[in-house]
Amino acid sequence: MTIEFETPYGKISEKLISKMRNEILKLSHQVKNVARAEVMLKEDATIVLSENKVCSIKLTIFGDNLVAHARSQTFNKAAREAIKDLERKIKQHTESIDEVTTTIEV
Repeated sequence: MTIEFETPYGKISEKLISKMRNEILKLSHQVKNVARAEVMLKEDATIVLSENKVCSIKLTIFGDNLVAHARSQTFNKAAREAIKDLERKIKQHTESIDEVTTTIEV
């Protein structure tokens, strides 16, 4: 699995990146087919100045994409919220896969 971090803001601590990498690896063990993770940590001053730190995570699972966004006062809080949202989406994704059945007549 490939994990890419994009931080145009530039002042992201290595500790936060390492922690996020470990959390994403834990998520990838829940879903075996994760091929790629893209993480974007940026500042967005256009909407709310007090909550201008944004974390976006996109997981690619064999053609399906799961995306989570979070906005908070700090990058740490935004990252935690995005990972929690992604955990919820992964559970929904795995449950929907289990429910899909097909019948083929030969």
